[in-house]
Amino acid sequence: MSKGYLVLFLDLPNGSLGAAFPPAGKGSVDLSNNFLGRQEIGYYEAELLPGAYARLKQLHGDLDFNALPVATELPPDTKTVSVGESPDGEDIDMRTFPLHSVPDALEPLLNEMREASEHMLTKPLRVLRGEGAPTSPRFPLEKSVSFAVTLRNVGSQAIEMENPFIPHAPGRANLRLLVSKDKPSEQLREGDVLWMELGLENVHPPEGKKPPEGRRVTLTPGAELRFVVRKKLLSAPGTYRAVLTYFTSRGERGLETMDGQLALDLGRFEVVQSPPQTQP
Repeated sequence: MSKGYLVLFLDLPNGSLGAAFPPAGKGSVDLSNNFLGRQEIGYYEAELLPGAYARLKQLHGDLDFNALPVATELPPDTKTVSVGESPDGEDIDMRTFPLHSVPDALEPLLNEMREASEHMLTKPLRVLRGEGAPTSPRFPLEKSVSFAVTLRNVGSQAIEMENPFIPHAPGRANLRLLVSKDKPSEQLREGDVLWMELGLENVHPPEGKKPPEGRRVTLTPGAELRFVVRKKLLSAPGTYRAVLTYFTSRGERGLETMDGQLALDLGRFEVVQSPPQTQP
């Protein structure tokens, strides 16, 4: 990467996107949460499309940042977007704005940065993708519901990730299950949504397989880790949707280790009342 470059930092619901746009060589995106419907996290590298950096540089240079409102003190947990430039490849001159009140003058630059970021997302270097689905379209009320989950390395380099079969905290897996009634989000009421921390007793290897050992798992390009999540729901008959969140942390380890929260849409399933047992 050339010394100077432009940068974008964007807060996501449960993570962030950081992107670097150089005048020559490969740019990069570091993603720690789902973005644009992608069920993946990780690191991407690609050369920008012809003319992309020139447009970014001009849009950035045309902005009068001194005329834009400055975000000095923001309430905790305020989602923000930051844009900046690193002329020397080290120090970055950053300007930060709350997502709920981005200045109109900044929108053309942000749109161009998002477009360039989407292009780089087509070139995964170290990226973990997930998918999952119910093991059956319907489950008896008195039985556990279950979901088949696959985590896959879709990048071109090996990655490390935390092992979902090893305790993330005492007695707990690094997985959380959200189950909600199958209705539009604006119609959901209190009691319609349930978050559940999963224990190790809820995570199972595929039939006939042994779970991997050790705190971390290494996946070579194209390799997969499969497991089944089972959980007893205290729910009424009806149609539900589920989302599984997988947490993995880099800690002090290198960039080959995945870091972030990967949310997997597990789809729709039905909980049904079992027919009464007939007496012999």
